[in-house]
Amino acid sequence: MRRALTLACALVLGGAHAATVKLRPQGAELTKAVQDALAVLNTKENPVTLDTSGGPVLVVGGSGATAGVAFNPDVVARTVGTGNERRIELNPQGPLPLAQAIRSALADELGLKEWTPAAARARLSGADLNGDGAIDLTDLALLMNNYGKSGVTVGDLNQDRKVDDADVRLFGAQYKP
Repeated sequence: MRRALTLACALVLGGAHAATVKLRPQGAELTKAVQDALAVLNTKENPVTLDTSGGPVLVVGGSGATAGVAFNPDVVARTVGTGNERRIELNPQGPLPLAQAIRSALADELGLKEWTPAAARARLSGADLNGDGAIDLTDLALLMNNYGKSGVTVGDLNQDRKVDDADVRLFGAQYKP
């Protein structure tokens, strides 16, 4: 089962959404590589930034209980949960160079079918309500199913705990037929 990284999507001026990816890469080199990977997704309309104050830990190789556990040579990364912490461990002898391994692992975590600004906009904008990587009429149907309701999360794009005209406008700004 794919797990989504902790994302904080906030409405900013001009109707754009900012996505903050909460992830704790270990070490300056890995942090820079993650920032470089996210920079590919970053646009003026949909800024994507890294917040290292929380979220899963990202390491190269195993650590803790998995330090001695060998990777399958064909595996790019594995996700390990221990207690309240989750780690994404990148295979140091894996089939991909580090930059590609990071993109692959983060694409899985974020639910991106491809590593492009358009895919990130669709997935991280909040308007992709069913998580299929596209903002389409299925998402509009989900939004309208909750229109007028309070306390729901599906369709509440501006996070005000109700689905109303403001959410319809935000959806309309993201929907491109």
